[in-house]
Amino acid sequence: MPSRHPSPLRIVATMAVCLAISAVAVVAGFWQHCRHVDRADARAAYDAAVEAPPAEVVEVAPAGAAVLPDGAEWRTVTATGTINPESVTVLRGRPIDRTASWQYLAWLETDAGEAVLVSLGWVPQPEPDEEAEAPVIDPDAIVTVTGVLRAWEEDDGRESSDSVTRITPAQLPVPDGAVVPGYVMVRELCDQEGCAPSGVGEQVPLPELTLGPHLSYAFQWWIFALLAPVGGILLLRRDARLQDESEAPPASAAQSRVALRRSRSEPSDEEIEDAL
Repeated sequence: MPSRHPSPLRIVATMAVCLAISAVAVVAGFWQHCRHVDRADARAAYDAAVEAPPAEVVEVAPAGAAVLPDGAEWRTVTATGTINPESVTVLRGRPIDRTASWQYLAWLETDAGEAVLVSLGWVPQPEPDEEAEAPVIDPDAIVTVTGVLRAWEEDDGRESSDSVTRITPAQLPVPDGAVVPGYVMVRELCDQEGCAPSGVGEQVPLPELTLGPHLSYAFQWWIFALLAPVGGILLLRRDARLQDESEAPPASAAQSRVALRRSRSEPSDEEIEDAL
């Protein structure tokens, strides 16, 4: 009896679904690949910036610019001036090494009139009955900070009188001078009394720039895109086989009796073993 194939509508519907799945998988693979490329570019920019010699922050990021110039992020920069104690602001909601923290931000005003946002350091978030360690700032003390230049974060629109959730001028007190784009993560702060690795508490650690698993995820999605049509074909073949089996004519009574006699005439495995 000839094999019965699924209907054309069934074939078209099954393959359309498989091709749609393949298309989604291809798009997901390219999205993961783009993330890999972005991370690789960021890592390359970081390596290039780390190898560059330290420079004045205004030479790397001119005041008044909206964003950091290309190649400026991750540069080691220096800035000299006074820190405005009234601008000190707490950044909340940033755990460090799984520890709830308070990070302190402030504006450093240079002699030339620029305003540089600096991340002074972090302390563990105090308990309700504790008083947090805060930076002690002399408004007249000339300080020199050395640190890593980072781009501002995107504003999330939240407003608070005593803390911020993003490192952006939109959530900080407005400085008097022309603002230098980006902020400086302090690695060293020097004044007339000496130098320290941070302005308060400990240094805020730099993020780890790893490539992550995005490239392997991309290949997994693309392999899945290739396998989806194959799965559709196998599914259609299985349906055809099941349909053949379900529509096979039942055996006649005579055929059943013949098969029964044959089964009775043929010795079983146990009988064969006993005979041997």
